Amino acid sequence: MAGIIQLGKRRWVAGMTWASYEDTPNKAELREDAQRLHATWAAVRIGEDCIQGGFCSAIQGVKVPKLYSLAAMLADSRKQPWLGIFKIEEDLWWYVAVRDGHAILPDGDILGGKEEIYAARERHSGYTDWNYVEGDLELLETLIKDVDDGPTRIRSLDGNPHLPKILAGAAIGLLAAGAGAWWLHLQHEQEAAKQRAAMARMREQLSKERLNDKPIVSTPATSMPPAKDFLGSCGDAITLPISQYGWLIDSVSCAVDHASVIWARKDGATIEFRPEGELSDDGEKVTQTISLGLNQQSKDDRIQLGDAAHRLRAWAQAAGFKLDLKPPTNQKPPTLPGADAPAAPPPPPEQGVNISINISLFDLDLPDIPGLRLSTINMTPTGWELTGALYGR
Repeated sequence: MAGIIQLGKRRWVAGMTWASYEDTPNKAELREDAQRLHATWAAVRIGEDCIQGGFCSAIQGVKVPKLYSLAAMLADSRKQPWLGIFKIEEDLWWYVAVRDGHAILPDGDILGGKEEIYAARERHSGYTDWNYVEGDLELLETLIKDVDDGPTRIRSLDGNPHLPKILAGAAIGLLAAGAGAWWLHLQHEQEAAKQRAAMARMREQLSKERLNDKPIVSTPATSMPPAKDFLGSCGDAITLPISQYGWLIDSVSCAVDHASVIWARKDGATIEFRPEGELSDDGEKVTQTISLGLNQQSKDDRIQLGDAAHRLRAWAQAAGFKLDLKPPTNQKPPTLPGADAPAAPPPPPEQGVNISINISLFDLDLPDIPGLRLSTINMTPTGWELTGALYGR
């Protein structure tokens, strides 16, 4: 539920539901979305990379003039993706979540108790790479002062013929009475019927698509562990002391089934006391091999290659990592001279992947990118290099 936060001389509305638009919404679009969300107040935010509308019910006893959206004011103010939790007063907190073009998440603007706020953060924990901000009213005032853009004003949609007057009383509980409750019941049933019909059409369409699908040959994706599992096992295997008996770790790498750690002899060290592993002919290096014990089978999680590549690139850009995606390959089986065209379908498409990261391997939070499989992980002078492939349909 929306509420008012007083910061300095201005009053800010927090706790709105947000929708994104390709272009600036007109009044009809705002009214339609407001009706769908049972809202009577709206705010149109023209951000740096996105256009959004915020919606909420009217707040009892509060008039719209000189009210502004707090989430819209701060959405562009921090490095995305960012998530903020602010203590407004005892038992009252504000939560904001912004990512992907500095867009406020639909349920990323919440005013409520501490449990409600942290439950919201838990819902969004599946997203990766959050930049966290926590503070109080004083920090909020400081953040607002640092914003150059003007505030986004709240406007009232109350009284519009396309918005039933019954909605204007939502904030004071009139919806529970007589005709209002019955009207809402009918609206709910109509919406539910529309959703059921849409789902039925979708199932029918998917059924037709499955019947028309051409068979796809097997993929290496199912005979390799998921990238996230491989990364975690590699990190666990190479968690070793940097020095043993005067031998220092010189380089580290992981293949899909084992990790390799090369130790270099330093002054005072001897081959009599050395780390486990194979000693080089000159007695200066020891190569230690550690089994990862990974299941080399995984489920077929592939999606359209273009969609998977888009997700991977978006993550790499947000994290500031260098990503090299090779051109997709999808070669048709060769046809021998004099033979008919092969009946077998072409192999599924794939792209070579190379990711250079400049942070500790143990701090890397790799999301579940469908079809992403890593074959090697190598330590470099500036960080780590991950190589593998992206498999699609």
